[in-house]
Amino acid sequence: MDQITLLPIVESLLRIILGLRFLKSGISNVLKWPNAAQTASLIFPYGAYFFALVANVLLVAGAAGVTLGFQTPIAAVMLAAFLIPTFRLHYYWLQVLPASAKIIRESITRDEAKSQFKVFERQAIHSHDVGWEDNAVLLAASLYFTVRGCVAYGLDNLMAGWVIWLF
Repeated sequence: MDQITLLPIVESLLRIILGLRFLKSGISNVLKWPNAAQTASLIFPYGAYFFALVANVLLVAGAAGVTLGFQTPIAAVMLAAFLIPTFRLHYYWLQVLPASAKIIRESITRDEAKSQFKVFERQAIHSHDVGWEDNAVLLAASLYFTVRGCVAYGLDNLMAGWVIWLF
């Protein structure tokens, strides 16, 4: 196959995978409520439930739209808007986790538990250390589809006259 044939297939695959990745996260947030509100309270101490609700709507609606290729530019903007505060969350945890881990580590008395906790501590800190980088990639992909829209194999192609373009 040539590039002209492969490009729409690969772009659609990227769009669908991006959307499904966010949809899984959004559904998980809904099922584990009020965890999302507790997380939101770390950066929005006032109105955490409201901001968590808005974040979940952005996440689920944006993910569904990107996955289906429905109003893709708007759906992708919703995902980008969801992602922006997540950078602050990763920063928060990178500031808090080392000190919290030290307190917990010092209170553990059994050697086996100390050893297991070291692995847990490293993984927790590492997940937030790379988490902001992963979110930067997801943000870039979301911005790509904000501008590009759904090129092929999506609902936007069936209703091209109804797609709202932002750029």
